[in-house]
Amino acid sequence: MTSTLPPPRAQDRADIDGLTRWRVAPSATLVVSLLVGGAAIDLGVRHPPGLLSLVAVAGLAVAGLRGGWIRGARARGFLALSFVPAGLMTVRAAPWLILLDLGAVAGLLLLAVTVRPGPRSTARAVGRLTRPGPALEPAVMSVPLVAASMRATRAGSDAIGRRLLRFLRGLALALPVAVALAALLAAADAVFRSWLDVPFDPGTAVEHGIVIAMGCAVTAVLAGHGAWAGTAPPRVGRRLVGPTEASVVLAGVVAVYTTFVATQIIAIAGGAEYVERTTALSYAEYARAGFFQLVAAAVLTLAVLLLLRRHRRPAGAQPARRLVTLELCTVGLTLVTVAVAVRRLFLYEAAFGLTILRFSTIVFAGFIGFVFVVAGLSIAGRLRHDPVAVVLVGALVTLVAVNLANPERIIAERNIARFGGTERLDVDYLVDRLGADAVPTMLTDAAVAARLCAAGGEFDDRTVVFNWGRVRAADAWDDTCGSG
Repeated sequence: MTSTLPPPRAQDRADIDGLTRWRVAPSATLVVSLLVGGAAIDLGVRHPPGLLSLVAVAGLAVAGLRGGWIRGARARGFLALSFVPAGLMTVRAAPWLILLDLGAVAGLLLLAVTVRPGPRSTARAVGRLTRPGPALEPAVMSVPLVAASMRATRAGSDAIGRRLLRFLRGLALALPVAVALAALLAAADAVFRSWLDVPFDPGTAVEHGIVIAMGCAVTAVLAGHGAWAGTAPPRVGRRLVGPTEASVVLAGVVAVYTTFVATQIIAIAGGAEYVERTTALSYAEYARAGFFQLVAAAVLTLAVLLLLRRHRRPAGAQPARRLVTLELCTVGLTLVTVAVAVRRLFLYEAAFGLTILRFSTIVFAGFIGFVFVVAGLSIAGRLRHDPVAVVLVGALVTLVAVNLANPERIIAERNIARFGGTERLDVDYLVDRLGADAVPTMLTDAAVAARLCAAGGEFDDRTVVFNWGRVRAADAWDDTCGSG
């Protein structure tokens, strides 16, 4: 498909091939918003996560709102929510948590530029982002939009462009005059000359230029999604799964889960003797095994439910009731399986200690249970809100709760309380795998503190990159180990 961009002065929402419309006209304002976004991303990624991460998101927000590619109440709502995980990056220093927070910021910004007015708007936005065509087309088409905006800037076709051109011309005239005057005054006065002696590293300047250019490209992708008004609706493909096929699949899933739940009841009723007789495992070994497989089974079941609901043909009244019954049975039995998985995770943790992986899996299993509850309410018609939006809000609340709970502190605290002063305490894991968030707690154990003090404490606690976890770690290390 060939697309013809509107000329620089074309009205907003100009047609492209009669199928697509830009919501944002090419302009110097768009170019400036891309530059602001690129500078903001450079500010965020070239420093330790902390206060500047929040400033970077604020820069992207200003760029999107002023550039016109974030518009509408829902878009502004997602934009406001992106400040929540960005703010959490000033609280926690654990790299794995920072990665989750960064992913949440990116996802919310994508939703902010993709969401459009209308019913189930969040579900439709997520659907566009998860399909290759709708997700890639706006990003690719942002290239000609940016090119047209640069031409509009060069032509001075809007007020921002004209002011920018006048500023650049003034800068070109002022720069040689300022350089000549500075050189003469520096030769005449040593104090003034010392003020001009600012360290300059060409390599650092090049790195900044590369990151800013990459940031502009990322911002252009966001702007492309925000400026894109969509294409003509595609024809709905043929749905190959009928009510009967879907019922057979769900009946099989229910049969398997019913058998599994029955075995759990029998194992609990029979106790250790029955388990040891039938499995050749001790009851402790049996109870602590298989938690990852149980969580994987729940995720697979969720995928089956979603695929069947998406790709099956409409059913009559009686088959529809049968399908709803089977879906609700699947949801209920899967929730029992998730509960079994969480119980086994806790038993395993009690025996072998808590790690980042075990903590994360417990949280993930709990969130999967929440998703099944939302799915069950939606299937039963008891959910008044968009289920996708409810799940996203639940994910954000979970992320906030995990950050505020300080998982690394919990891991260090529980392991030290259970195994402290014994050879079972894995000092190497605590020191090597846990970071600044756990340092104050780890310093309460003599063996762990000795290792930490010997390793030295280097925590960037500067105000400009403020992070509460790093500040607390630096203070605790100074108090226990001494600044020397």
